[in-house]
Amino acid sequence: HAYPHQLSGGMCQRVVIALALACQPRLLIADEPTTGLDVTIQQQIVLLLKELRNTMGTAQIVITHDLGMAAELCDVIAVMYGGSIVEMAPTVELFARPRHPYTIALLKSRPVFGDRRELAAIPGSVPDFVNPPRGCRFHPRCAYAYDRCTAERPVPYRIKQDHVAACFLSEPKGEL
Repeated sequence: HAYPHQLSGGMCQRVVIALALACQPRLLIADEPTTGLDVTIQQQIVLLLKELRNTMGTAQIVITHDLGMAAELCDVIAVMYGGSIVEMAPTVELFARPRHPYTIALLKSRPVFGDRRELAAIPGSVPDFVNPPRGCRFHPRCAYAYDRCTAERPVPYRIKQDHVAACFLSEPKGEL
């Protein structure tokens, strides 16, 4: 028996998950489910979410900045930038063949076990949400940006049946 303020972060997270599952929902939305937890507890929460999906058949939307956790939990990943989805694909496809410049930069900026090189940073700053840039919101930070990117906002282009990217370079004639 304990009062809420006496619970650890991991225990609080389990309580919240238990409360969310009390009504046996068909969809569970987990917003940053492991933020602020130590690595051991993070892994326990990931395993719990996987178990819930497998035993209860609960569909899950996981909102996270942790690409490793997304790769472990998700069948499909949607990458967002500036409030919009810029790329969506099955997890394996997205990690193997990213097509949006932001997704490419994001994957290059994550640490890889055993790799001692300096992490690649994404230049510039996040867009101003009050006065966003015209055209593609990523163009001020994009290594591939050209005039069209500053004038028009790209629509999602179908790369494969289940892979789309909102980038002019993903048009049938475009190349990254």
